[in-house]
Amino acid sequence: MGYFPSVVSYNVLISGMCKAERFGEAYSILKEMLEKGWKPDMITYSSLMKGLFQRKNVDMALNLWNHVLEKALKPDVTMHNIIIHGLCSVGKVEDALQLYSKIRQRNHATNLVTYNTIMEGLYKTGEYKKASEIWTQISTDGLQPDIISYNITLKALCSCGKMSDAVGFLDDALERGILPTVITWNILVRAD
Repeated sequence: MGYFPSVVSYNVLISGMCKAERFGEAYSILKEMLEKGWKPDMITYSSLMKGLFQRKNVDMALNLWNHVLEKALKPDVTMHNIIIHGLCSVGKVEDALQLYSKIRQRNHATNLVTYNTIMEGLYKTGEYKKASEIWTQISTDGLQPDIISYNITLKALCSCGKMSDAVGFLDDALERGILPTVITWNILVRAD
């Protein structure tokens, strides 16, 4: 009885290699996967893309993204979130915002992680107006902000000295039944 690898087993290996920052080996496994006739899926590409962004290898990550699109694969919400987060993490927030806009125009799936990620990136670059527009879109699109959404906004308000606005925001969270976490209190205490 022999062992026959599958897409799942290849994905586990590729993900593990990326987490261990052994990208040469991850790509060797991908190459072997292709040679043996297995088709990479979104999990395969998501693992590779996440690893590339963590190493700040933006060009390779974007090349991989373009490869996914050229293969007519349909990126899922997880992959969208990985590339948006990756772009924001390397300071390419405008590129992330453009991608976010395209995703919305094409009615592709988004979730609260998508909104929180783009909102945080915008706040970090001082784009408060655009970030508040994203906040509004959360509700417009039928989602409810969570404590992470509130923490992102509270941190931005506190960092620019708008403590009374931050307290008002916290009151809004409490009125909605969203309870503060240790992170919430740390944001407020450090800002004081």
